[in-house]
Amino acid sequence: MRPHGQHFLKCEDVGLELADRLNPRTDDVVVEIGCGKGFLTRFVAQIGCKLICYEVDESLGEEFKRNVPFENVELRLKDFLEVDVEEIKGARLCYGSIPYQISSKIIRKVIELGFERCILIVQKEFAEKLIMGRDRRRHTLMTVLGQTYFNVSILRRVPKGCFEPPPRVDSAMIELVRKRVQLDLDGYEQFLKKLFVRPNRSVKAVLKEMDVAQCEIFENERISDLSAEQVLNIYSRWSNDEGRAL
Repeated sequence: MRPHGQHFLKCEDVGLELADRLNPRTDDVVVEIGCGKGFLTRFVAQIGCKLICYEVDESLGEEFKRNVPFENVELRLKDFLEVDVEEIKGARLCYGSIPYQISSKIIRKVIELGFERCILIVQKEFAEKLIMGRDRRRHTLMTVLGQTYFNVSILRRVPKGCFEPPPRVDSAMIELVRKRVQLDLDGYEQFLKKLFVRPNRSVKAVLKEMDVAQCEIFENERISDLSAEQVLNIYSRWSNDEGRAL
């Protein structure tokens, strides 16, 4: 097992489909999250766009360079979670097969960095959580955060046999397409954390405690029943009430 718990992709059909769906222009700046040995990089680099590839495991640097001998590719041995907007200026697309254990942090980071579209390979269960909540009916904080900023769709299943070493569970390729939402990310995230402390409580009771106007319109719904649109509407009323801020 690698020190960072990596599972490296090896199925060419997955790489081909990801590059095809990403479909960057030759003048695009594209960011890869966790490029590893460069398996996915090769498929995207051949399109001709400028690629900025982040990898936290410095021991993979030389192997990556041997596998990806393209002049339009720049390798940066750095944790993607520490990237700021200025160092990827002009990048509107990103992709990657991301670590299961930090998927939520990466989704939050791609929101922060302002990408227009992302193609990511994530744990299948995490993909389903982004789409429809934990048990396919209930929404979680991550469901709402992701769906507030992106239209999220599952593109295909990626079987565990497509990785070396194989993980214990299947993965999925997902697409995130940015919505036109202008929000203070830190403030909104803190609001969601407060709202979802006890997701099975009734919406009416929680909003009453938070002094949100018109909380009586919710009858039997629980917090986990709320859609991203409903939460955004509540947040708007809550944050605008007498200029209140977190």
